Amino acid sequence: MNLRDSIKTALISLKSNKTRSALTMLGIVIGISSVVTMVSIGNGAKQLIIGQFSTLGSNNIFIEPGSFSKKMEGNQGMQSMLEEMTIKTLKYEDYKAIEKDPLISKAAPLAFGAEKIFYKGNDFKVTYLGTTPEGINILNKAEFIYGNNFTEEDVKSLGRDVVLGYKVKETLFGEEDPIGKIVRIRGNNFRVIGSLDQQGTQMFMNLDEVIYLPITTAQKVILGVDHIQEIVAQAKDENRIEEAVESIRLTIRERHAIDNPEGDPAKDDFKVVSQKETAEILDTVISIFTMFLSSVAAIALLVGGIGIMNIMLVSVTERTKEIGLRKAVGARRSDVMTQFLIEALILTLIGGLIGIFFGLVFSLLASFILGAVLSISWQFSFPLNAVAWAFCVATAIGLVFGLYPARRASKLNPIEALRYE
Repeated sequence: MNLRDSIKTALISLKSNKTRSALTMLGIVIGISSVVTMVSIGNGAKQLIIGQFSTLGSNNIFIEPGSFSKKMEGNQGMQSMLEEMTIKTLKYEDYKAIEKDPLISKAAPLAFGAEKIFYKGNDFKVTYLGTTPEGINILNKAEFIYGNNFTEEDVKSLGRDVVLGYKVKETLFGEEDPIGKIVRIRGNNFRVIGSLDQQGTQMFMNLDEVIYLPITTAQKVILGVDHIQEIVAQAKDENRIEEAVESIRLTIRERHAIDNPEGDPAKDDFKVVSQKETAEILDTVISIFTMFLSSVAAIALLVGGIGIMNIMLVSVTERTKEIGLRKAVGARRSDVMTQFLIEALILTLIGGLIGIFFGLVFSLLASFILGAVLSISWQFSFPLNAVAWAFCVATAIGLVFGLYPARRASKLNPIEALRYE
């Protein structure tokens, strides 16, 4: 029997048991579609991270309070996270020192939180960012559609001025010009001096729902503290970011009187991370998470393979007389073995193609749903390498799990097979 006849016979056999064949392929379909979907979501997340970081440039450096030595285990981990939010090691003067660094083009301090902003009968839950005029330029690329930025004089005098993000302005004022209007934040009156154009989500924050205050006002009036929560700086030269990071570390160690000649970050009371390092860390985390989810999804492939083996063993039992008759009229062991291997391969390959199709559908749905739920531009990604890998795995499963039933069928004694009831 040639290969063409074997394929034709296999198709006829599978067609005569449509329901059983469909159920047999189900595990393969679920496994491959799950793997393709997980890899697609992972690739989409990577592209989102790259896009988010590229909008702010790759030369940003972030300085945060707290040491790298904090442990995150059990209840102690939760306590450490809460402590990180209230550490007071960064001061406004640290920002001023970093700003003078010859390797830094500009820097800005940050103090932030969440509050409701009120205007007449309207209110809106916002994230407020206390910063300097330069800070708005670093963090926000949108143009002013109303008014202007606050000034350094506002920072020095604890000015009660506020700049609104696009959605905040639209919610509170609609088509009304907001400039000069008085809004209330935590019981304090603030004068609107500017409103920014629409910008959307960056760094996983919807900048249209953010308001900007002078850093000193956020510290003293809103938060009631004298420390800052973060400093963002920009290196003059992207090729010298690591040098700029080390220079910042030396500057703050000197200011904080930290004796750390070996340069161990665990001995510092602050953290300095470049935007490039942050992107690489997030990329690694997402890659590991994607691999983990794909591995879990791949278990369905193993289950599907076992299902194929069981069904093929049942098929061998049901077709014992047929096998005996073929061998009696001259079929070789290799012919019988090839016949059953081809049936197993056809099952897995058809299941693989259907799984790839559903993987494409689920990936499209996932990108649409994630983009809508998270209010971000989630880019659809269909990983051809994952498709090729899934197809190869499906073929391998067909060969591996079809081999035992095929060998068992080929070893049947034709006389005993013909007598089988």
